[in-house]
Amino acid sequence: MRYVIIGSCIAAMGAVEGIRSIDKKGLITIIDGEQRGAYTRPLISYFLAKPYKFKDIRYRSPEFLAANGVEVINAMAEQINRTDKQVVLNDGQIIPYDHLLIATGAYPVMPDIAGIEKSWIKTFYTQADAESLNALLAEGQEAVIIGSGLIGMKAAEALWQRGLKVSIVEKDAYMLPRVLSSGSAVILNSLINGAGINIRCAEELTAVLPDHQLEFASGMKLHADLLILALGTRPRSELAVACGIKVNKGIVVNNYLQTSDENIFAAGDVIETRNILTGENEIMALLPQAHKEGFLAGCNMAGHKIAYTGGIFQNSVNIMGVSICSAGSLSDAAYTSLIWKQDEKYLELFLDGSYLYKYTAINLPELSGPLTAAIERRIMIEETAWRTFMAAPSLSTIPPAYWHKIGDIPRANTWNQ
Repeated sequence: MRYVIIGSCIAAMGAVEGIRSIDKKGLITIIDGEQRGAYTRPLISYFLAKPYKFKDIRYRSPEFLAANGVEVINAMAEQINRTDKQVVLNDGQIIPYDHLLIATGAYPVMPDIAGIEKSWIKTFYTQADAESLNALLAEGQEAVIIGSGLIGMKAAEALWQRGLKVSIVEKDAYMLPRVLSSGSAVILNSLINGAGINIRCAEELTAVLPDHQLEFASGMKLHADLLILALGTRPRSELAVACGIKVNKGIVVNNYLQTSDENIFAAGDVIETRNILTGENEIMALLPQAHKEGFLAGCNMAGHKIAYTGGIFQNSVNIMGVSICSAGSLSDAAYTSLIWKQDEKYLELFLDGSYLYKYTAINLPELSGPLTAAIERRIMIEETAWRTFMAAPSLSTIPPAYWHKIGDIPRANTWNQ
């Protein structure tokens, strides 16, 4: 069996593990367009902050690939020939396959603004982006980050640690809009501003002017020695589109990570994943999800059928010493919101009847595991029990229904005292 994987990302590494768990002898070829090997993309901000310390951000080593008998080709895939089951590379090579995995990831969104191509304007998504930005840094420079998602926030933290003056500009009404609620954003905004990063919300970049000037829709102007664009990503699905595979916002896959071509699978940021809370297919660019999808795709490519039921949005990140954890998502239903806050700690739950649909926690990382599991496993817990928990949220006050469901009732549970 000939397995070909386009991409060398985390989903690709999961696929290698999945294939080898079933098929020890099949030929595995990875087409590495970035030519960087398998690295941990979220660690590029750590490299930018301390390049002398985080030189090696590999997710899997060359030794791992060698031990699993993986051939790596440093070239770009230019075409998928479905009829002949071949991948055509930019160096002229033609790679045959029996089963193909598309794990091409995503690419940064670029705004359609004149002047955006200037050398001091960068994206922050790949290791090459981080290295290019690192070469431009000098202490005391003014850096502006457009976008306050996780990528933008981690870029801002890294630049601040390098001694730059940093401003974050967000077009929505509050920062981290896909992770936080308006209430939790107030807490984080205060903590980040207090640390020395300037945050401006409800502002949208409209023009890049001469002399490093930025103009916004409100008329506000800012000077920037460096401008970092962190406006989100889009699935890199061009190969799939060109060869006629079904694509909506991302590549469409079935429960076995198969595309509309039974010999071609897809995993990671390039696909649409089923949101188990809403039942809708969405883009979920999440590291743990990508590895899981890759692993299951690899198992299915090797002939061991394992269904993938989908996932939920979840994030856990530390920014400027502030822990932020969030999971779940909301539809148009009417939810009950429960809020607890104390000093620099904040917790908000969104309930629909006896089910938790989303939470946001600031500086309460110990609660992320149980709360995420309660959402993901659809654990029924009465609203009154959640209200009791929210009077003094801690691991010891997690509702007993949760522990009964997962089969682990802690001895020191204040509900029994």
